[in-house]
Amino acid sequence: MLTIDLAGVTFCDSSSLNALLRAHIATERAVRTLHLARPAHAVARLWKITGADKVFPVDLDEAPVPHPRAG
Repeated sequence: MLTIDLAGVTFCDSSSLNALLRAHIATERAVRTLHLARPAHAVARLWKITGADKVFPVDLDEAPVPHPRAG
């Protein structure tokens, strides 16, 4: 499972959504799932309006997991 923490994202446009959809396809091909965590209200609203909330599992309260190599 790959989780993208969106807590700091305040704006998402069609280019951003397209990039996430491409990442979703790539993770499915690798037999993984892509989750989105802690989206801001405006970003979560975009998912709902576009139907992306049906594509991506969204974890509203999930705490971020630091990358193992993060310092």
